[in-house]
Amino acid sequence: MSVRQVILAAVAIAAMAVAAGCTVRVGGDEDDDGARLFGDGVTLQWDLTRPLEAEALGLPADQMVIVDVPDDPTVSLTLPTGTWSGRTEEMTVTTRHGFVDQVNLFWTEADGQAAADRMVADAELLGVDAAQVAGWAESARWAETADVNVTRHEDNYNGANGAVSTAIKPTMTIGEGDGTPVRLWYLFYVRDVVETAG
Repeated sequence: MSVRQVILAAVAIAAMAVAAGCTVRVGGDEDDDGARLFGDGVTLQWDLTRPLEAEALGLPADQMVIVDVPDDPTVSLTLPTGTWSGRTEEMTVTTRHGFVDQVNLFWTEADGQAAADRMVADAELLGVDAAQVAGWAESARWAETADVNVTRHEDNYNGANGAVSTAIKPTMTIGEGDGTPVRLWYLFYVRDVVETAG
């Protein structure tokens, strides 16, 4: 287990519930890495167009929870105009005042072009500018061989799908040559969904 996983596991808490067909366990045994939202399967399906109550999910009312992600998982998130589906390597869920407030997904693409292709494919659904995210491929090519006094190259693309705000944040190491992996962070921010329903 990496140091990062140990730190992430340390912030998880203990609880258990069943909601939307998924077993949710936050914290638990010493060997656990985090919340188990995927149950016995490898698919997580949430409808972000309606408020998700933390208590019904067995989650704390105001806390970030680290998710125990299984091998080869698929996450499907229903948005006002369609469903986003994809894989993830890491996931966090943040609750606020008793409701899910943010869903954060993290995974690695092989290189800058692969990251740009994925972001462009998701652009319309996530309400971000497709031309801007397509430009990441060129930006990443520069970063692969740049000789600058910084270690990370990152960007931020904000968007929205109805009341669900979104952000895509690619990050890569600078100066490591062709094929440098790109870490993608997709953020789904649902506070407006909760406040509109209230």
